Amino acid sequence: MISLIYFYDVFINFNQVSFIYMDDFDSYYHFDLTRYLLKEIINSNVQAMIILHDTSLIDNNLLRPDCYFNLKNGYITSFADLTKKELRKAHNLEKMYRAGSFND
Repeated sequence: MISLIYFYDVFINFNQVSFIYMDDFDSYYHFDLTRYLLKEIINSNVQAMIILHDTSLIDNNLLRPDCYFNLKNGYITSFADLTKKELRKAHNLEKMYRAGSFND
């Protein structure tokens, strides 16, 4: 509950914020609430770096594939750079991720 109150405080002051960093964002909220909050952040004018561990949030309906990154062995790489496949809007990014399409 405290994390939701904190997010609400930041959310109502988005016009004063230019960058948000949230680690383990999805562990505090229900899946549907997490998706809703992510959409609110994406639709705002705030730059954000959000660390997620729930693969079901890897979705073309939220972000483009080049906006998802993988952190491995100290290197950050865009999903678009981790595969030789041409990524399209119709692709299921979560399914591709689970199948190992983004393993370098």
